Amino acid sequence: MAWLSTNTLANLAQRLAYLTVAALLLYWFFIAAVGDSWWWTLPLLYGPRWFASILLVGLLPGLWFSRRHMLWPTVLSMAVLIFGINDFNLPFRKLWASQSPLPIRMLQMNTGAGSGGVKIPAVLSEVGRVQPDVITIAECSVELIETLAATGGWFTKRSVTRLCLASRWPIADWQERDPKDFWRMNGSGAIARAIVETPAGKVRLGVVHLETPREALQEFIDLSSIPTLGELTRKNIELRHLESQAARQWIFETDALPTLIGGDFNLPEDSAVYRRYWHDLKNSFSHAGWGTGHSKFTSLWGSRIDHILTTHEFDVNSATIGHSIGSDHRPLIVELSLND
Repeated sequence: MAWLSTNTLANLAQRLAYLTVAALLLYWFFIAAVGDSWWWTLPLLYGPRWFASILLVGLLPGLWFSRRHMLWPTVLSMAVLIFGINDFNLPFRKLWASQSPLPIRMLQMNTGAGSGGVKIPAVLSEVGRVQPDVITIAECSVELIETLAATGGWFTKRSVTRLCLASRWPIADWQERDPKDFWRMNGSGAIARAIVETPAGKVRLGVVHLETPREALQEFIDLSSIPTLGELTRKNIELRHLESQAARQWIFETDALPTLIGGDFNLPEDSAVYRRYWHDLKNSFSHAGWGTGHSKFTSLWGSRIDHILTTHEFDVNSATIGHSIGSDHRPLIVELSLND
């Protein structure tokens, strides 16, 4: 067993450490560069990204046998895991944001299917705490928007696809895209737009709740679905492409105006669908948020799929995740400045 000298073990441990770095980089590549372009990467994109931390086990032999050579493999591994795979955001771009005397505070919520009396007090409490000027809501019940309107000082609208808009300023126009084409494909089709007359001028507001990958992801759990899994997942990805394309085109088809879009996109920022249709807009949390920004939660992990996007006329001053409102989504709170 002479070949298992300390130097040999140290060399093997160093090689394993660099293999760990390579494995983490490959994991990140499939999320950031591939996203949901390939059907089998869907669980990597939407699943528990913290699971990649199991690869850090490959660093342990090196830390035991060759600590003085482990600085860079350890630093690289942790950086890729935290800032790459888990998308921990540092708001450096916030340093260039302007502070407007007339900021717009916007609150985006998905209040969950069947928002009833149990959740409404929590929603009203969060609205009272945040004091927003504009609220966009996905999965919004009639009871919720009527209760909010009854508190006074709100102009409100609701669509047949259960999208709601509440504004402290007058809503000059409200339109909903006909969802029947996407309903026929078993999609969501929840897309609306409005013109709001703010003190800084007219602003276009889009509200969306786009198709979810939930059913496609659930198919990965059932081993009996493997023979048809690829086709089912590809259809879901295609449908989500079509909805994002339709939403982007329809919201912007009217006159050019400063635009805000709030909603449950069901897309993380590193989704190929997101990159194709939404990447040129400012993502508020990416510009001014701190941390992972998870807005949708399961019992084991979170995802950042609720967004407030802006055109270039806006600076983002702050972006935070709000308190629980009884839904499996947490609110997104953003303060913006409309450039002169």
